[in-house]
This record gives sequence, C-alpha cells and structure tokens, in this order.
Amino acid sequence: MIIRCLFIKALLLVSLFGMGQEVSKEDVLSTICRVADHVIQQTTYRYYDQADGKQIDDLSCYGYNKYVVPQNGYNDWKYWNGVIHLSFNALGKITGIERYQNYTKKNFEFFFKDRPYLKSIYKGNDQWHFPVAQGINITQLDDCGAMGASLIELYENNRVVAYKEYIDMAADYIMYRQQRLDDGTFSRPVPYNHTVWADDLYMSVPFLIRMWKLTGIELYMEEAVNQIFLFDKHLYDEKVGLMWHCYYDDLKVNGGTYWGRCNGWMMVAIADLLRFLPENHSRRNEVIALLNRQIQNLAQYQSASGLWHQILNKEDSYLETSCSAMFVYSIALAINNGWVDKRYKTIALTGWNGLLTCITDEGAVTGICAGTGIGNDVKFYYDRPTPYNDIHGLGAMLLAGVEVSKLLD
Repeated sequence: MIIRCLFIKALLLVSLFGMGQEVSKEDVLSTICRVADHVIQQTTYRYYDQADGKQIDDLSCYGYNKYVVPQNGYNDWKYWNGVIHLSFNALGKITGIERYQNYTKKNFEFFFKDRPYLKSIYKGNDQWHFPVAQGINITQLDDCGAMGASLIELYENNRVVAYKEYIDMAADYIMYRQQRLDDGTFSRPVPYNHTVWADDLYMSVPFLIRMWKLTGIELYMEEAVNQIFLFDKHLYDEKVGLMWHCYYDDLKVNGGTYWGRCNGWMMVAIADLLRFLPENHSRRNEVIALLNRQIQNLAQYQSASGLWHQILNKEDSYLETSCSAMFVYSIALAINNGWVDKRYKTIALTGWNGLLTCITDEGAVTGICAGTGIGNDVKFYYDRPTPYNDIHGLGAMLLAGVEVSKLLD
C-alpha cells in the first residue's frame, strides 16, 4: 500500500516536470546521432604498444606482448561494447544511415581478422594482459553474453563461419559451464564463491533469447525465462521495491546496495526478453508483471531532474546517467510495445529531459559511473568515480534515444 501511494505521488510529480522541455523525434535522433558520431570518430581499428606508444598494423609480425592492446576501448572485446553494438544496430535501423548500420560489422571484422593468430599464440596467458583475451577464452558471462548477443544480430545477415563458431562456443559456456547455484541461478566465484550478481541477468538473457531465435532450440528460451525469475527471487527487496546488487549464497543474505546500474541491467534484460518472447508463452504475462512492478517502484525514486541516483534510495548520492538511460529505454520500449500503460510516458520523457543535460555539444556523455564490482559497504558506491564519457553508459544512452524517438513518433 505504501509503495502504491508513493507511486501515485511520483506519477503526479513526474507529470508536472514532464511538461517542461518539449522535445521532438527529430531532436532526439539528432542528439543521439551526435553521441554515436563521437564514438565513431574515436574508433581507430588499430592495436598499439602501451610501453612505447607504437601503432601496430600487423599483429603477426609483432608477436605476443602483454602491453599490446586495441588503441581505443571501442575495439576491445568487452561487454560494454556488446551494448554499444546493439545500440548502433537499433540506431542504424531507425535512421537508415550507413555508418551506423555498418559499425558493428566493422568492429567484428577487425577482431576476427586477427583472432586466428591471437588464438594460436594464446597459451593460457594472463587473461587481463593478453589482447582481447575475453574473445578467445571464455571464463565468465561478461566475456560472451553481450558481445555474443550483438554477434548473433550480425550473423543473421552475415553468415560468416567464424562468427557461428564463436556463438556456439558462447552458448555452450553459458548453458553448461557457467557456475550456478543449486537451483540453477547463474553465479560467480567472486568476490565469494557462488555470488549472484544482478549484472549477470543482462550478461546472459539477451544472448539466450537471441540464440533461441537463431536456432529455434527452445532450451535457450526457457533458460532465459527461468533466469529472470531466479534472479528476482534472490535479489528483489519487497520492502523498498528495488534489487540488491548481489546475493551471497554462503551467508544466504544480500550484499552491496540498491545500485542504480545493476537495477538497470535487470530491467533491460527483462525488457529485452519480452521483445522476442512468443505471445503464447506460458509465462509471458508473469514477465510483463515483473516489468510493470519494477517501473512502478522505480517511479518513486526518480528525482525532479528526471534522473535517478547512483544509490537509488539515497538522495545524497549523485545523479547517475547510465542507470537513468537504462530505465528510460526500458520504460519507453515497454510503452511502445504495449506491455505497460501509456500513462508511464511522462516518466520516460522526464527521464530523457534529464539525460539531455548529460550530453555535451561534441557528443560526449557525463555522469556515468565507472566499472563497479561488489562493494561490502554503501560508501563504496558513493565514492565510485564518473570518468568523462565513460564507455559503460554510451550504449544505454543510444538505446534510450532510439526508443524515446519512437515514443514521440
């Protein structure tokens, strides 16, 4: 009852603030194209030696060196680039602009060109110092889930054998080699054995549901659906209506705090699942109910600016961009597909107005929390830095803009 009353109050406040800045579909697309172009300008498709700054055009002539890395983060094999690739796919589809349509293809071509050589010299080298090692040796969901999901989207129109080999390797890892709790929930061996990370719902579900779409094998779809409910069981706090960052299976307690981005990861994963889940699936309405509940609860924590806080229930924590973009994207997507009531539109639009304040004239994005592990105390989350144009939130920003533009159509 308390949450419901607070939600009604929040809706009224958001409705008032939503009447502020008027935006059009064209304005939204122009803004996110500026962000996308800023990413493209920095994507160099080269490796370089961190020790001497030398650019490397041919890795096979250079040999293994732990200081050799992609010249910029956009060419690395990391989960955040998987999100960026998915966002460029969506942006390319709605705009029809070739440079956005081809961005994912160019990035994967860059990696797979050198993958055979890198694979041949990889001998269990340090995972964190071997160039793009996460694309060669899968040891966690971060390595394959988001990148694998974007690779599936590319493979659907570019049937490259090497792409399918990696996709099958990722599917085998997620289904049969990823650590799990006794009830089947995906878990990690860090920071303590069998820790459930909220982040991992996104690092698995988008891949699994696309794998079902690609192969028609229902096992992947059912695994994706099951993980939604397993993560909710372990991480949802009914008293505050938010998700904990983690669950410690050894202590049978939750840990971390109500971190914004981990709530965002879960919300986006649920919304992404619904994009593909068949209308007649036996649990589809339950998934929609989970998404509705999350939107209703998050509405009460939205600030007057339209943004959400780094720690969602702590107003003295900073306003954080990536989680705000994730919430705006998920809410707009849900409205556009008829999964939630249209009255939630003001929440998404007020959120977008808040996000506009985080985008610079050159297309950089501010206020994004840096990469964040599990913290043992709340102060850890208060103190996380927000590097300029941090890569962890760029894909979410682009996705939010794509769906908001549709909302205004």
